[in-house]
Amino acid sequence: MQGTILVIDGVSTNRIALKVQLAEAFFDVVQATDLHDMHRKLRTCTPDLIITALSLPEGSAGDIKTATTREERLRNVPVIALDTLGCSQSRLDALAAGVEDVVCHPVDNLVLQARIRSLLRARSAKEELCLQRDAAGAMAHCRVDEQMDHVIRDATVALVTQSKILGRNWKKQLEHQAPFGLRCHDLTDIRGLMSKPVPDAIVIELNAETAGMGLRLVADLRARAATRQSIIVALPDNDTPEIAAEALDRGAHDVLQSGFDAAELAMRLRAQLMQKLQDDQLRANIRNELKAASSDMMTGLHNRRYAMPYLDRVLQNARETGESFALMVADLDHFKRINDLYGHPVGDAVLIETAARLKALVQPDELLARIGGEEFLFVLPGKSASDAAKSAAAFCAAINERPFFAAGVDKPIKMTISIGAVIGSSPQLRNLDAAELITKADQALYAAKNSGRNRVRVSKQSPVAA
Repeated sequence: MQGTILVIDGVSTNRIALKVQLAEAFFDVVQATDLHDMHRKLRTCTPDLIITALSLPEGSAGDIKTATTREERLRNVPVIALDTLGCSQSRLDALAAGVEDVVCHPVDNLVLQARIRSLLRARSAKEELCLQRDAAGAMAHCRVDEQMDHVIRDATVALVTQSKILGRNWKKQLEHQAPFGLRCHDLTDIRGLMSKPVPDAIVIELNAETAGMGLRLVADLRARAATRQSIIVALPDNDTPEIAAEALDRGAHDVLQSGFDAAELAMRLRAQLMQKLQDDQLRANIRNELKAASSDMMTGLHNRRYAMPYLDRVLQNARETGESFALMVADLDHFKRINDLYGHPVGDAVLIETAARLKALVQPDELLARIGGEEFLFVLPGKSASDAAKSAAAFCAAINERPFFAAGVDKPIKMTISIGAVIGSSPQLRNLDAAELITKADQALYAAKNSGRNRVRVSKQSPVAA
């Protein structure tokens, strides 16, 4: 089975007809007659999607959506409402309540199945984001209600039509419905869609004459990195269900089958932008948590957790290509004295400034990480012994040539740094693992400390001028 769909309708013939349609598409169908029956069925099953009559005995599709959003396991279950009366206000009320789509009778099976596929894909993507969020340890919920008005106010919506006159007409009507930033584009000139700032939402006309071009545009926009997260709403002709279904299958987030209606389009755009905001926040939270997991929060440098796989990759490349590299472990000299004399806030300020000075000397393909209290790790791919000597001298000079200044300390603070290095220019060194190389660099660092500090020592005690 493709999934479970809960069908809610007080009319048995409607439920039976839907069950036949859905069973032919290999869905498992659970039936309920009203809200009370729905709650009873939900005790034993978690549907992937709900299809309900717009109007129910003692309730409505909006009540269904409200009830499901109160429960965590049902919060992302999409709801499709079936409208038998063709009342535009009832359809708008359902959309305002959060119902994902309202489909008018007679139900076209081609469009219904495409809409189901589209909503299930969206739900699966949302659940994948939630799993990534949980794995990354990001916050569990995104608070968007307070931001929604601001997002709507700043949202940009592109109207893509065959006729410029039609585009301007849509824009004029939409301006009375929502405070979007609206701009018009011709179907044959969509270069502006790809340029920054990319629209938050794109509305595409799909009439009988331009459907082929418009459908290709839908697929193209969803495939491109710049527009992949933009909302796409398709407006096909009223009598072209196959075009509506194709638009959904090519990646459109929503379709207005009943044709252009400014109030309904504004409502659907608002709902889709809400979902986009939630998804964008989830992605941002995941990125932030992953960055925090691999970064040192104080200095902003990478941490040991990030540095070790990076060093492994450099080692593997060196083994395959014979390329040399340099590994250095650096430690601030007498740093404990700073904490003892001035306190930890001053010590932290020195560490932050140290990180900034060293980072300014590291190239984009090189790594600088903080791996301990006052200990730093450098991985410099492609460096020969002479290159490494120059880099090490520059690192030392960055610390010992200029004093440090900290709030609350009147006089400048003089600091020096010692460095232990390993040059991976021989097969023997390249064949060591990351931990063994760091051990050798540590031994060289101890030699630098024992020989007076403020200097560099290479593994095997070979001196490099500091």
